[in-house]
Amino acid sequence: MSSPTSVQYLRPRLESIAVSAPKTKRAKRITMPPEPEPIITCTNLQDLPDDLLAYALTFLPPEADRPLRTECAAVAVSQVSKSLRILALSNSMWVGICFTRWKTKVGFATRLASAEATNNTGNMANPLIRGGFWYSKFVIEERDALRPTISRDELSAATFSLKLWFTSKHYPDMRRIKGALASGLDWRSLSDDTRFDLHSRKMFGASQPPNGTPFFINDDGSIINIKKSFETGTHRQFSLYVCRREDWGWELRSQAYVYRSVENGSVDGIWTDYSSSLIIEKRKKGIPFTRRGRGVKYNHREVPDIKEVKEFLEW
Repeated sequence: MSSPTSVQYLRPRLESIAVSAPKTKRAKRITMPPEPEPIITCTNLQDLPDDLLAYALTFLPPEADRPLRTECAAVAVSQVSKSLRILALSNSMWVGICFTRWKTKVGFATRLASAEATNNTGNMANPLIRGGFWYSKFVIEERDALRPTISRDELSAATFSLKLWFTSKHYPDMRRIKGALASGLDWRSLSDDTRFDLHSRKMFGASQPPNGTPFFINDDGSIINIKKSFETGTHRQFSLYVCRREDWGWELRSQAYVYRSVENGSVDGIWTDYSSSLIIEKRKKGIPFTRRGRGVKYNHREVPDIKEVKEFLEW
C-alpha cells in the first residue's frame, strides 16, 4: 500500500502531465483546383473549328470610310481558299452586316422585306457561288446608293421637303455682315409635302412653285425640269439635278431650290447635316443678286461647309 507521502506527490505530477499533454489538431481541408482545360494550339488558321473561325470573321465588317463598302478584310480572306470563302461570304455573317447597315438608311423596312422575299438560299445548290445571297444583296444596294438617277416610279412614290438655298430675307445676325446672303436651310420649309404626279405630270403640295406646276424628267432620270421642257435646255433655277444623300434618301437640287425626300411623313433630322454646318464664305468681288425686286451685290454667303455643296452652288 502506498504511503500517504507518495500519494501526496503523485497527484501534482499527474496534473502537470495532463496540462502539458499536446492538444489534438483539427485536420485541414485542402481543396484541389480543377485541372485546366487543355490548350489547343494550331499553326494553321484553317485548323480552327468552323464556328470559331466564323465568329472571328464577324470582326472584319466593311470599312465605313470607303465610298463603296464592298471590299473589306472579310472579302480578302475569302480569296485565300474555298473553305474560307464559304465562311467569309456566308449568309449567316452577311445577313447581320446588311441589317446593321440598312437600319440607318431610308427605306430600311422595304429594302429588308424585298431581300427576304427573294431569298432562295435554301435552294442554292452550290455554296461556293461568289458572295452568297446576302453578300450579293449588300453589294447591289451599296452600288445603287451611288446612283445619280431616279426612276419615274421612285419619283412618284416619294414625298419631298422643299427649302431655298438662300433666303430673300435678312436674318438678324446677318445685318452685322454687309453684303451677306443668308442661308434658307435653317429657316422654315416652303413645303414638307411636295409630290410629283406622273399621271398629270404636275407638282402638288408646294406653294412655290405653286400647285399644278408642270415638270419634265429626262430619259435617264438625272435631271427634272420645272415649268420648262428640255427643248429649251436646262436652267439655273428650275433644273433639278438628282443625287443621293448619305442616308440613301433622294435630293433634287437647282441653284435656287433643294428638295429632300421624306420617309413616313417625318422631316425630323433630314436637314440637320446642312443647317448644323453653315459657315460664312467670302470672296473679293461682289456678285449681283436680285433681292426684293432690286439688284444688290454680295460678297459673303452662308453655305454648308460641305465641299460638294459649295462646288455645286455657283456664286
